[in-house]
This record gives sequence, C-alpha cells and structure tokens, in this order.
Amino acid sequence: MKKVLGIVAALVLLAGIPAFAAGPAGLTGFGIYGTVGSTNGAVGGGVGLSLKWSSFPVVGLQYDFSADRFGASIDYYVIDAEGLGSGLSYFLGAGLYAGLAGGEFDFGLRIPFGLQFWPVKKFELYLSPVLSIPLVPTPSVGIGAEFGARVRF
Repeated sequence: MKKVLGIVAALVLLAGIPAFAAGPAGLTGFGIYGTVGSTNGAVGGGVGLSLKWSSFPVVGLQYDFSADRFGASIDYYVIDAEGLGSGLSYFLGAGLYAGLAGGEFDFGLRIPFGLQFWPVKKFELYLSPVLSIPLVPTPSVGIGAEFGARVRF
C-alpha cells in the first residue's frame, strides 16, 4: 500500500512541475498543514505536506490519523495571495483528490478557499475551509478545514 501511494505521489509531482518555476525541483513553496473534517473525502484529522509550484499546482500529501488513510490532492489557485490589507490576503482554488485506506480507493473534487497571513515576507500562515465532493465510491458533499504554514521561494 505504501509503495502504491509513493508511486502515485511521484507521478502527481512529476506531472505538475512546470519548466519555468524557480526553486529546487521547480518549487515555489513548501510547508506543513493539519486537517479537520472532510478535506479529502474522509472525515477525520491528519497532517500533510504542501508543495507549491507558482499558482499551479498546489500538491498536498496527507496522512489521516483517524482512518489510517493516505491521500493526495492537487489544486489550482484561481485567485492566489490577493491583498486584503497589510499582511493579509485570500485565495480560491479548484482541485482533485484521491485517497487509499485499507485497500479502498476514493476520488473526488475539492474547492479550497481561505485566508493567508504574512507575518514576514515569504512566510505564509493560512486557514482554509475546503468543500469536498466525493465521486468514488459514493457521491456526497463534505466540508473540512486545512491550516498550515508555508515558506515561499
């Protein structure tokens, strides 16, 4: 199971690396985040790794503690770091997710939107409610939240 997840994660990362990006392996941001609710199809809470390439893609690799589940998401930020005031901005995205728990696969759509706080240049703290729409195995709607920190290059 871990081997399959590793292969899927590597393919997602390789498919999303744009040639024009600036950091190591084309990264423009790297961080960690926590989740509550249904951000990737399953209700629970976990931790994740956030990898950002310009505005597309934002890749999340997540482990859910309550369901012993591995998940990955890929989002396109339609609006990214749009200023609201001094050190405060917002974002809106659209994306996909997939997960694997106990041999069961799930897949769906997600709409992250949230606030970003920039305490210092190139360091982002964010809080993002996420609307998730599982398509496989059963269509439904869920809501959760992600919160984290990301360093931008």
